[in-house]
Amino acid sequence: MDLAPLFEQSLSNEEIRERLRMKRILIVEDDRHIREGLLTLIETAGYRCAGAVDFEAAEELLRKEPFDLLITDLDLPGGTGLDLVRQAKALCPSILVTAYGCSEVRRQAQELEVAGYFEKPYDPAALILLVRSSIGSGGNSETFSARSTRSG
Repeated sequence: MDLAPLFEQSLSNEEIRERLRMKRILIVEDDRHIREGLLTLIETAGYRCAGAVDFEAAEELLRKEPFDLLITDLDLPGGTGLDLVRQAKALCPSILVTAYGCSEVRRQAQELEVAGYFEKPYDPAALILLVRSSIGSGGNSETFSARSTRSG
């Protein structure tokens, strides 16, 4: 079956199949520069990404599209990253990124069994390692365990 009409004209069927196998990650961050940086970082590592600027946009994307991983900021317009993780828990694992780290937030994140917890500024290499350990680079998702990670 020719899949080319569904994608960019310059892609071969093999390239299209590879894109369809790529893991999808939703990145939720209200700061445009941080969101764009995360999108670039994660896409460069070989994942497909979608970005949302606030809680409502993220909820809508989670309802409409399948994702293999959620990476969300804690403080979002319209809600919190913890609330978003609660909603997404049955759908995909999550990584929480925050500039406002405290023991209570870490405790709540652990209770929600997030795949990871990062305080800003985060180490990009450590984030990519956590993404890979959470969902791999291809195939089916793995089992996830809660862990707290601090980088800076």
